[in-house]
Amino acid sequence: MKKFFSVIVVLLLLSASSCQTRVVSVQKPLQANSLDLYQKYTILTNDAKVYKVEVLKQTDTAIYTKNKKGEEVVIDKSNIREVKKLDLLSSIAIGVAAIAAVIFVPI
Repeated sequence: MKKFFSVIVVLLLLSASSCQTRVVSVQKPLQANSLDLYQKYTILTNDAKVYKVEVLKQTDTAIYTKNKKGEEVVIDKSNIREVKKLDLLSSIAIGVAAIAAVIFVPI
């Protein structure tokens, strides 16, 4: 039973961490309406820094965000390489499918 529970936990963690939608990339440049205010994103900059933040405000040159600690972080738009948004619905669907597969597929 412990092994079964640990398999379920690992599957849920993997599905939750892997289902991110790429909002901005080299192929999809940053537009004025690319990011929604008060939504959480993972932002990767050109200098390889990763920010997990909530977008508070956007200007023509910068994005004003808040990190998990509540600190304000200002990110220059020209320094952004990639932006990902967590796709919660897909994560839940994959997790449920993984659990169903473990339960209903005979070993």
